[in-house]
Amino acid sequence: MTPPDPQNVMVPALSPDLESIRSRARLLRRRIHENPEAAFEEFETSRLVAERMRERGLPVRTGLGKTGVAALLDGGRPGPTLLLRADMDALPLTETTGLPFASRNGKMHACGHDGHVAALDAAADLLLLDPPHRGRVVFCFQPGEEGAGGARSMIADGVLDSPRADRVFGIHLWNALPLGTIGIAPGPMMAAVDEFHIEVMGPGGHAASPHETRDTVLAAAQVVLALQTLVSRRISPLEPAVVSVTTIQGGSAFNVIPNRVLLSGTCRSFDRLTAERLPGLLESAATAAAATVGCTVATTYRRTNGALVNDPREAERCADVARRLGLAVSPACRTMGGEDFCEFLDRVPGSFAFVGSAPPDQAFGSLHHASDFDFDERALDIAADLLAAFARDVLSASSDVPAGLHESSPVSLRVSS
Repeated sequence: MTPPDPQNVMVPALSPDLESIRSRARLLRRRIHENPEAAFEEFETSRLVAERMRERGLPVRTGLGKTGVAALLDGGRPGPTLLLRADMDALPLTETTGLPFASRNGKMHACGHDGHVAALDAAADLLLLDPPHRGRVVFCFQPGEEGAGGARSMIADGVLDSPRADRVFGIHLWNALPLGTIGIAPGPMMAAVDEFHIEVMGPGGHAASPHETRDTVLAAAQVVLALQTLVSRRISPLEPAVVSVTTIQGGSAFNVIPNRVLLSGTCRSFDRLTAERLPGLLESAATAAAATVGCTVATTYRRTNGALVNDPREAERCADVARRLGLAVSPACRTMGGEDFCEFLDRVPGSFAFVGSAPPDQAFGSLHHASDFDFDERALDIAADLLAAFARDVLSASSDVPAGLHESSPVSLRVSS
């Protein structure tokens, strides 16, 4: 599908209440962006979102998974319970955007989590403009998504159980898609994320006499090359996988062959059987490669999170809701990036969607996890609308366009800065 021209994407004309919601979302995003907090250190962010939810009169639970927050909107009559999730943590990265609200504390919201928090906060306002009359919505603000196990921690503390969630939905601002496009695919959409460490060992010695040593540097180089054959020769080309060595550490002097070299990296996969095979394949390849020069290895393999797999029916629900909001829908959005929202989807039917956030003057936005990352803030409006509209669809089982999100006279996104 050809994405819409971002300059001509239409959003609802805004009532004074909606104008205030849009403005509040931007201010909240910028406040969080200026004061980023790393995984399980989101104390101020948690305090802020909990305070805002209480101001709306919603019951709030704090301390879930250490710093997580959950607020409840109850429709008052029996119906399904939907959990909407936003992640709150930042990355250990020094920001170089030059934005007036840039972080200066050595951490950075370089993946859009500040926007996720703001969009979910705005979605609460949208739903309160015309509260649902049945069912419940849980607004879940999660810590520690960036490889720290935050979803698992919140689940262990009962975020899915009180009340029991029947559906889950999450979004991610995504600069690989243009503004006005939603990325959603049934089945596997994001990869399982694994971390490995390999210690290459041998009796080092004088660099002038390598024949009297076992060269761990050469062995490490052989291991790196050998690992590149796993995807090309040991895994079916029909099953996507990635093996990347990302660090090499060893040696302390130009004339000494070290007695150990450390390697680390990541494996990514969609298929469960492929994920199960990767640790053994990696260890056997590394062992054999190092043995060719007389060295040994010790490997450590850690599963960070599994593949994110959308429920096909809930993915189609999301696509239908997005189309009714006038958005383009792209199923070509699978990525080897990972997301611990998979922990929710492993337990409860639901879906996860990308919200296009590339600025209009760029085919793609700045890269996620880069020090100059930023996104088009108009995507906050779209993300909030999608979250609220998905909630209304689940709670009402209606195919109608949700009330309160669309007004009669659409205006161009260009007027909303």
